[in-house]
Amino acid sequence: MTVNKFIARWGQCVYVGLCVSIVMLGVGRIESPWGRASVSAWSVSRTTFFIWLLWKVLIAVRDRQLALASRRQSIPLSLLLFFILVTLSLLPDFHGASDYRYFFFASMHFLMLMDLCANEKRARLLLLTLGLAPAILVVRGLLHEPMLLDITQMRRFGYPSDHPNIVGYLFSMTLPLGLAIALGEKGLLRVLALISCCAQLLALALTYSRGSWLGWAVSMIFLAITMKRRKELAVIMILAALAAGFVVPLQGRFVTLFSPRSDLSITDRLQVIDAALNLALANPVLGVGYGRDRLREGLRESRLEMRRIAHTHNIYVELLATTGLLGLGAFLWLICGAFYQALRHSINREAPNRPAQLGIAAAWIAFAVTGLGDVPFYHHETRIFFFSLVALTYLYARDASTEVSTIRRSRMERSAGDRNSPNCR
Repeated sequence: MTVNKFIARWGQCVYVGLCVSIVMLGVGRIESPWGRASVSAWSVSRTTFFIWLLWKVLIAVRDRQLALASRRQSIPLSLLLFFILVTLSLLPDFHGASDYRYFFFASMHFLMLMDLCANEKRARLLLLTLGLAPAILVVRGLLHEPMLLDITQMRRFGYPSDHPNIVGYLFSMTLPLGLAIALGEKGLLRVLALISCCAQLLALALTYSRGSWLGWAVSMIFLAITMKRRKELAVIMILAALAAGFVVPLQGRFVTLFSPRSDLSITDRLQVIDAALNLALANPVLGVGYGRDRLREGLRESRLEMRRIAHTHNIYVELLATTGLLGLGAFLWLICGAFYQALRHSINREAPNRPAQLGIAAAWIAFAVTGLGDVPFYHHETRIFFFSLVALTYLYARDASTEVSTIRRSRMERSAGDRNSPNCR
């Protein structure tokens, strides 16, 4: 086998490993029956990164130049700036950087996706996997605990994740992608997408995650308006209202949305948010340093112990306190820029991949709204999904730009041909 063939085979193996990590987002963590070892999207992606990096080194040795990303797979400036500011926030001594390690490998996950999913077919496969595979997570959860379907009790859907809010956050973002697949595909893929959406919607309701419900609802309103599906939205909202009115556990969760002080967990979160804002005022530029350990340390100095909750449960306050105005500004630039990239080619109703673009934009809305009640960077599934969504956004935006340019060029060529035809003389 020649060197070129060996490197090509190596690259295919890296891509397979990356695909497995994406599929694991919809399958969930698989625990070994012989010990504490487990396989998850995070562990597969981390392992794949080292193999990918070694593959890149071999390519650099062969070509005598280092090329981690070409112009077509370039890193968005907003993401690069966010990564740099998160790193700078931990200087000068870099203590309490356990969460940064996870953040680093998730960022490398984005880089691998941009490098290995550069062609249109692979980008489409990424969308299909992110939108359809979470149905497997629903099946696993229900098989693990069938009593979840007993609506007289509030048993929260969480397995195999660490907490129901994590699953809720994930489903709030995957549901718009699944619905976009159902609207943009035909035949078997459409049927599978509808089945997956129904399963994910059931699981989303059973998570009893209020922030995820709100994020999903706002994303559905966006899709209904942009795709002119107001009747379908009305049906969904009526069914949700009926469920909230007649299912007792759902009633209790909805009531706390209007009287948050009646819920002890919300009271704790508001107290921590208030303390984190005061901490941000004392460290406005780069905050106290990225991560939960740095936040706890800063709050401890403010004489507030975080006993019952692990973080502020608000991504914007969390980043303001830990990375300052600069870090929060870069993050807002990142998510607003990604939303714009997904939306700008879908304004024209005849634009290529319009349902997919709108579904990606709706997923960003769900991410932004649900972030008011949770922090995705501290959980493996939501963190990996976030960087996968960033990559998916820019991959589809690049493909759309290429197709639009091709369409415009063909139209110009046809117009020039018509002007030069004998009938026009």
